[in-house]
Amino acid sequence: MSTANTTPFDIAKQALAHVGRFRTPPTPNVYEVWYRYVEGVDDIIANLSHAVDHVNAVSVEMLDQLHDQYCVPVEVAGERMADELISEMSSLHSVVQKQIQVGADFGDSINQACGALSEANPSPETVSDCSKALLVSNAVMQEHIQELQAQLIASQTKVENLQHELVESQRATMTDPLTGLGNRRHFEVGTRKSIASDNRESRHIVLFLIDIDYFKTINDTFGHESGDKVIMYVAYQLARHCPDALISRIGGDEFAIIVDVSDYIQAKELADTVRKFFASTPLKLSESGKDLGHVKLSIGAARLRIDDDEQSWFVRADKLLYQAKDGGRNSVVVEHFR
Repeated sequence: MSTANTTPFDIAKQALAHVGRFRTPPTPNVYEVWYRYVEGVDDIIANLSHAVDHVNAVSVEMLDQLHDQYCVPVEVAGERMADELISEMSSLHSVVQKQIQVGADFGDSINQACGALSEANPSPETVSDCSKALLVSNAVMQEHIQELQAQLIASQTKVENLQHELVESQRATMTDPLTGLGNRRHFEVGTRKSIASDNRESRHIVLFLIDIDYFKTINDTFGHESGDKVIMYVAYQLARHCPDALISRIGGDEFAIIVDVSDYIQAKELADTVRKFFASTPLKLSESGKDLGHVKLSIGAARLRIDDDEQSWFVRADKLLYQAKDGGRNSVVVEHFR
């Protein structure tokens, strides 16, 4: 990754070196991802470093997905949708203003008719003229009411579509393309929300950091595609075992879970249940039937403290994860709390 003294020219050379090393075509999208990777964009590093450093294989599909997630600014899509919404509101405003004017004209017609009919003994011609004028004004009013109704329905549909598009756009920027779980950005947003929650003092919010033990061996022995399937399997089972938790894939074989528990015992039991499930469930490759053995996990867990910020909470959980690894792996270390 780049340092403070690295120039844009140096970054560009390193990006092109990655293009050549992994034989990825130097399209604008591919080049930009490599440039941002060398530049040090955290989200791209978190999703790409495992493939670069351990798997030694990077696909164009992976780079395109990362480009869609992290290189197309969310602001651009947001600005476009905001412009469309402003345009739609402006159009609707014009129709409403026109309807207001038609309503005023209709009111004038009624007032004029009432004035003419309030005279003593109005002639039949006067009554007939007033009736005709009111019928014409009413027809114009009804026509514009129908126009307004149609415009409101069309605007409602368009606004709902824009709302759906915005939600999908935001979801895409926070979804890991391989597993469908949240990505690192999703994790960071969840962390900030947990820290900012009003009742965090009365809750036990625990951060679990999870690593697949010896994952590099799986990739080296069975190949990158099999490694991806193991990651997808782990993601699926984590979601199944922790249905009410916020789960993210924050790196190659690293996952994070943020979940509320009742006490330390429940946190420990949850971590142990997850670890034991994987350790006791043998896996086989569906295509070849080769035995992958058991997936083993190391887990570190830390409760959110009142004085924690995003970094301190993560660092403490990360230290506990490495205690689990240093203790022989396939183990759990949960910070004790009351």
